[in-house]
Amino acid sequence: MYKRYRGWKRKPRRRPWYFYAALIIGIPIGLELLLRLVTSVTGLDQSWANQTSEQEKRVQTYQLGFLSPEGKPYIQLPQQGKLQAVRSPLMGYQLLPQQQSDYWKINAQGFRDDEPVPLAKAGNEVRIFVLGGAMAFGQLSSSNQATLANQLEQQLNNQVKAQQSQPDRFQPATLPYTAEEVEKVLKRPARIPERQYRVVNAAVPGYASGNDLATLIQQVSAYNPDLIILLNSYEDLLLPSNFSGADVPGLDALLTNQQDSASNHANVTLQQLLSQLYLVKGVQHYLLPSNAKLTESVIPLNLTAATQPKLADYLASDDQELNARVDRYRNHLLQMVRWSAATKKRLLVSIQPELSTRSGDAMPAEEQAMLAELGNDYSQRIEAGYTKLVAAAKQATQTSANAKLLDLHQLYADSKEPAFQSPTSLTDDAYKVLADQFYQTIIQQLAIEPKPYGGG
Repeated sequence: MYKRYRGWKRKPRRRPWYFYAALIIGIPIGLELLLRLVTSVTGLDQSWANQTSEQEKRVQTYQLGFLSPEGKPYIQLPQQGKLQAVRSPLMGYQLLPQQQSDYWKINAQGFRDDEPVPLAKAGNEVRIFVLGGAMAFGQLSSSNQATLANQLEQQLNNQVKAQQSQPDRFQPATLPYTAEEVEKVLKRPARIPERQYRVVNAAVPGYASGNDLATLIQQVSAYNPDLIILLNSYEDLLLPSNFSGADVPGLDALLTNQQDSASNHANVTLQQLLSQLYLVKGVQHYLLPSNAKLTESVIPLNLTAATQPKLADYLASDDQELNARVDRYRNHLLQMVRWSAATKKRLLVSIQPELSTRSGDAMPAEEQAMLAELGNDYSQRIEAGYTKLVAAAKQATQTSANAKLLDLHQLYADSKEPAFQSPTSLTDDAYKVLADQFYQTIIQQLAIEPKPYGGG
């Protein structure tokens, strides 16, 4: 019996390697084109084009972008932002004059101010300059008007107007005759000299105490300030002890060819291109938690060196390094205090608030997410650093009657309202609270003591 012929069995044809390569490349491209078509038809392309949140837009706008002394951008450096700063041999870097965005305006002198500040001071003007880093500058605030400097200026000038329109609300120039009446009038708010108060924001994001000292001596002193507010300390905990002050981050490595600048520039360009893909936007929009994106983008903003993945990695690795950073901070403060004593100018040294001091019961979810991302040991290491910074600031300010210490690092510890947008950036409402602290302190320093009755 014959077997029925069924034909030859053909072996499956093996596809060439470029077929699979084409699939690997073609499928994402096809999905990208299909997604663009679907989003265009449904109108989602407009919402995705504008999906950058208000907060993320602020972060991008406040990111520093560095220029050479000749005004040319360091395009090889990563994380170049819109707030332009020019490298300076004396101060590390300075803000480029005459620039503005939706959130900030830098005047002709490089200060965060809507108007220029002339060198010559008017006869009835009291000048107060604010020095410091990100918090003093008002990083992530909605406008110049929301910053510490502007709000403090408004409070001081509003009191002058109130004194003029409602003099009986404040302590009189001369005390009344009877002890009972004296007791009553001394319960009123203190009166300050009725002059025009100008508070100038000379702070720069990323500045540490060495930069503040250079700015005071090389720039601000020429404007004949009456009082200096120094709001810093945090940046000194992050800056390695072998640096006197903050410089353009990553520039040393770039100039000494310790990093492949061309490769780095290519990586930055690739990241920018990837961020424009609809596939990436879709993943970010629907899959990534908004809090995670927020803290990831905010925390590295304008650090003194952009080389470490986490903020905690910038803190001192041991007690010896921490003590060296604190000693540097103390020495810089001592020089400022000596300047204050020699020029007979008032100096208000303030320890800035910080996220990890917030009470867990009072902390909003966004702040809890930021603190969690900072790591388990961040709070303990920051607390140890702040303890030593406060002691150093006390030692420095006690050497002159012209200097005063204002420790504000726990200012928002029990506040129920949101306060921090990053470890060193406040909400607009929190800046109001901060400005009020300085206002109350300055009122005490400027208060006019009433003359006794019949004292002439």
